[in-house]
Amino acid sequence: MKIRMMIASMLLMALIYACGTGSAGGQEQQIENEMMAAHDRIMPKMGELNDLYKEMRQYLFLDTTMTMETRERLSMVTVNLKESEEEMMNWMNGISDLAQKKTTMKSEELIKYLTEQKNEINRIGDFTDKSITEAKTALAQRKK
Repeated sequence: MKIRMMIASMLLMALIYACGTGSAGGQEQQIENEMMAAHDRIMPKMGELNDLYKEMRQYLFLDTTMTMETRERLSMVTVNLKESEEEMMNWMNGISDLAQKKTTMKSEELIKYLTEQKNEINRIGDFTDKSITEAKTALAQRKK
């Protein structure tokens, strides 16, 4: 799974940069660069996210002593880990047609689209960071 995500990320980046990035205006290129920098910051965390998800599921499955309240809270942490990964994959699938959009959209439309995508990938990054932190905290408390 981790390798597939890394390959998908590399292919996405190659597609975006190989297809017409020279025609983008300065503001468009700046927003795209910021968007891709956010993506590049988050993508390496996908493996850790997946590992934590597996560890949390095992924790929930094996620990029969926790209260229902604790189980529900930890279940939500686990769901958030999976949701973070799914949101990243969905974002990557959605942005895969960027090269085409660059050739068909007017500059103002493209700037709006890129800004929306940059905001979305930043939101996904924040959600991913929060999910990882919550899982690590839960797992550290278990070991005490």
